[in-house]
Amino acid sequence: MARHLRASGVTLIEAMIAMAVLVVGSMGLVGLYRVGVKMNSDARVIVRATVLAQDLLSQMQTWSFTSDPRLVNTTTTNDVDIGDSAFLYEQPVGSFTFDHQESELEAQGVNYPWLGVSSAAATELGFTRYWNIAEVDYDQNGVLNGRRVAAIVRWQKDNVARRVVLIGYVPNPSNTN
Repeated sequence: MARHLRASGVTLIEAMIAMAVLVVGSMGLVGLYRVGVKMNSDARVIVRATVLAQDLLSQMQTWSFTSDPRLVNTTTTNDVDIGDSAFLYEQPVGSFTFDHQESELEAQGVNYPWLGVSSAAATELGFTRYWNIAEVDYDQNGVLNGRRVAAIVRWQKDNVARRVVLIGYVPNPSNTN
């Protein structure tokens, strides 16, 4: 008796379908890779901005509470929203108010030195620093307990302003309460 051999293997149509599935999967991986690279780049910028804001806050802790002009509350209109919950710092310059800005960090000279990251370095990286001051008298005795401070670092991304805001507190060393 003759036995019929059955054909086995992959047909051309099956191979083409497998290749199409492989191409679609590869395209998905390429898309994921691109998103990952973009997110990594964005994260790097946010970390740099956060480091600049932390640097600014740590420098504020060393400034003279009573005499340093960089710790003066010059605009009380921003005291209610010192942390920029309205995202005003993501609007064009002129849409928000601030107490102090980048140019004031090193302008005070030897009497009030700036020991943090230089303005030139921050500007070269594409950042601008602002900070707001709000005076605090919790016990309402006429003596300041301290000052709430907000360090804001702005940069441009795709023609849109972005910002990081860190909130801190500078205590009044002469207030023992």
